[in-house]
Amino acid sequence: MMFWKKSKPYIWAIGISFLAIGVLVWILGYSPLEAFKTLLFKPFSSKFQLTATTLKFIPLLLSTYAFSIPFILKNFNIGASGQMLVGGTVVAIVGLSFENHPISPWILVPLLLIVAAVSGGLFALIAGYLKVKFGVDVVISTIMLNFVGFYLASFVATTPPWKAPLTGHPMTRELPKWALLPTMGDLHIGIFIVIGIAVLVHYVMTKTVFGYEVEAIGHNPRASEIHGIHIDRIVLMTLFIGGAMAGLAGGIEVMGVHKRLLEGFNITSGADFGTFGSLTALMVEGNTIAIPIVAYLVAALLNGADSMQRTMMLPVELVFLIQAAMVLLIVSFRGKFKE
Repeated sequence: MMFWKKSKPYIWAIGISFLAIGVLVWILGYSPLEAFKTLLFKPFSSKFQLTATTLKFIPLLLSTYAFSIPFILKNFNIGASGQMLVGGTVVAIVGLSFENHPISPWILVPLLLIVAAVSGGLFALIAGYLKVKFGVDVVISTIMLNFVGFYLASFVATTPPWKAPLTGHPMTRELPKWALLPTMGDLHIGIFIVIGIAVLVHYVMTKTVFGYEVEAIGHNPRASEIHGIHIDRIVLMTLFIGGAMAGLAGGIEVMGVHKRLLEGFNITSGADFGTFGSLTALMVEGNTIAIPIVAYLVAALLNGADSMQRTMMLPVELVFLIQAAMVLLIVSFRGKFKE
């Protein structure tokens, strides 16, 4: 009974969203049945499609954490895209510095992953410092910092000594093979990294003092402060962790997918991973068990949308409409069913 009560907002939201999009697809002159068949089942139809879905899932999950962890404190980290770019950019700079100096991947790969996470975390700390020191809203500072991240990545991708010669798109030279993530067929080991992170995040947020303090501040900042919880410290820590997640996503994309810094690597299916991560986080309202599940389903929708665009010439933006409608309806129904 309790499960049904908690599930009702999601069931209603998904049903209404798909119904509305189905009507829109029909108005555009396409078959809604064929569109939904492609959107929902194509991502799981073959090994290639499963790999493509999983490769989208890895950065999407980390981007979802980048938003959802600070969000518990009512801080909207809209800067995951910029933090992802910074993480990938710093990894490219450090990785290319070993281009002529072979080193064991067992040493360099973990080092680069740590560098990606720390650089993304430190970049997010700028917004945290502005918040605790001057009261600057995190929404404003993280949005503005996205531009800094974009232009930093663009500068490195188009400037010696990093840029690749004779290319039409801004990118660096390829990283040396000892700086790349190990692969298993077409899939890199980033999947094991994010599974481990998902388990760790759930444990930290539900079983540790830090997780308790974050939840307490999220529910009642004033009472938390009276009971000795240092709010500014927790604000800085949550933003650092969120930025580290996004930075790690950038490092994994550079080391595992593109094998170089590529301008726009933070974009998938027409929008950046930070935007999709924010939407995914809003759907699950910080539920640490649901986040990986919903993130994978959203990744499947994105892959299905790409297939739908290729095979039916339907715009991928339809998936944006589905997600936006689901978020709005879920938030609305969640409040209604709590009454």
